[in-house]
Amino acid sequence: KNAQRVFKPVEEPNVHYGSWRPFQMGFILMSIAGIIDENDVSRENVDLIFFPTGGGKTEAYLGLAAFTIALRRLTDQNHNGVDVVMRYTLRLLTIQQFERSAALIAALESMRRRDPRLGTAPISIGVWLGSATTPNSIKNALKDFRDAIKSPADAGNRFLVSRCPSCGAQIGLGKKVGWVGVQENKATKSIIFVCPDHNCEFSYESKPLPIFVIDEEVYSQRPTFLLATVDKFARLAWVPEARSIFNLGPSGERQGLPPALIIQDELHLISGPLGSMVGLYEPVIQELATYERDGKRVRPKVVASTATTRRY
Repeated sequence: KNAQRVFKPVEEPNVHYGSWRPFQMGFILMSIAGIIDENDVSRENVDLIFFPTGGGKTEAYLGLAAFTIALRRLTDQNHNGVDVVMRYTLRLLTIQQFERSAALIAALESMRRRDPRLGTAPISIGVWLGSATTPNSIKNALKDFRDAIKSPADAGNRFLVSRCPSCGAQIGLGKKVGWVGVQENKATKSIIFVCPDHNCEFSYESKPLPIFVIDEEVYSQRPTFLLATVDKFARLAWVPEARSIFNLGPSGERQGLPPALIIQDELHLISGPLGSMVGLYEPVIQELATYERDGKRVRPKVVASTATTRRY
């Protein structure tokens, strides 16, 4: 009777949350052992999600990413660093894909703020892209921001965020009514994202949206979930700070476990000359994401997705 009274479930609100498709649940359940067990044989393989376009592959591996992040936090409340790396082929990372990933991270961060078991460090998302898409330095980001304030009509969306990933409110530049969102933080001398809806928990400058789109901040903040394009990993040879993506410190020391999950989207496009170049960096990426425990080498879990396996 005491157990029934203590563990009585809270009544769920009467709203529609959506539903999982059987293949999505099957994929997540199939992959859980490889995430939990560091020595699971599946870590030696690449698990491929093969399903037609629009069928829900993204949601399947985002579900696995959420499980991975939550598990890391529940087993080590002091953990802080990149847990999941999601890679896209060249410039095929779309705003929609970023928004879906950001919505997941905002939901996880909202849970973390209410549940001390998920640690004290924010659960965050970062993007690691070329300078043609996002600013690579804080200096350039502030210049882009100030230029956009002066000439809004000529400004492109250099900061990717156009709506709040938590509540959906439109986000713009500056501090005008209805345009609060992308702001210059005078204290940190950087860019922050604040929801304009004061009913949203991410509407406070002291607790902004956990989003990082500037390379320098990706290196310093080590976001929990990192979106990148495969060509960006060439920066590993030129930018020493990029080692922080694998939770390595300035001298190469481990500052935490490396990413546990690597997701490769549109696998069939890793072919031809691009495939050759990606193949040169792949052993380095695998090595940086591998660590030793009890004398055994522990690899990351690798997942890939594609809508076509014909002639690839």
